[in-house]
Amino acid sequence: MAILQSNEFQQLITDLQIEYTLAEFHGFISGLISGGIQDESWKTLTYQVTNDGHAFSQAPLKKLTDFYQQLSESFDEANTLFSLWLPSEEDGFALADGIAQWTNHFLLGLGLAQPKLQQETDEVGEAIDDLDEIAKLGYDEEDKSEELLEAGEEIVEYLRVVSLFLHSHFTQTKTVNKPQVH
Repeated sequence: MAILQSNEFQQLITDLQIEYTLAEFHGFISGLISGGIQDESWKTLTYQVTNDGHAFSQAPLKKLTDFYQQLSESFDEANTLFSLWLPSEEDGFALADGIAQWTNHFLLGLGLAQPKLQQETDEVGEAIDDLDEIAKLGYDEEDKSEELLEAGEEIVEYLRVVSLFLHSHFTQTKTVNKPQVH
């Protein structure tokens, strides 16, 4: 069963019995995928971070495995179906909070997938620095929701593009570094 809507993903989080928001968990899983994890190690990393190292029950694990595959495929689609799952885009404050949560957990997943992430330079290093700054996103009580929504839309699109860029970089690196079997 494909998870196509955020409320279905929220139900999966509830079924997994983890204390993550939709934005946090989607960001974490997206970070693992962007970091190039293409084997089953994502499960172990997810257990360690979200469930004290314990495996999930079979039914929700099956749904999560299907979702991981579905999300992973969205990174590879020619028309790049990948998008961030964040709180309702009608409330600028909730969107800003969701962007910060998503980005923080994306960096967590990416860092677990790529332990030498801080050694990256050039465009990848710049992208990581940008993500670090976005993760600190905040607002003042005097800010207007409409202005936050407008800025948030641009940031969300940037995060989407950076996620796809990093995925391309790290999956290409793994492909290039694989030894050839003769």
